[in-house]
Amino acid sequence: MSDNNLEHEKLKTAVILARMYGVKETLEPLPRMSNVKIIDLITKWTEEYLATEEEDIVRFFESKSG
Repeated sequence: MSDNNLEHEKLKTAVILARMYGVKETLEPLPRMSNVKIIDLITKWTEEYLATEEEDIVRFFESKSG
């Protein structure tokens, strides 16, 4: 995978995970975190997701946000 494609996949995955986190945040109370901590969390989850062989991002998100 080229660097450009990898960056595109990272960005796409991060956006999906951030949206999922935002939806979860509206449905149930979550601990208050600064924007920096949320960015760090989504970045970490993105790297982990792309490093796994998990194909279902919803299942991955549920395992992380449990």
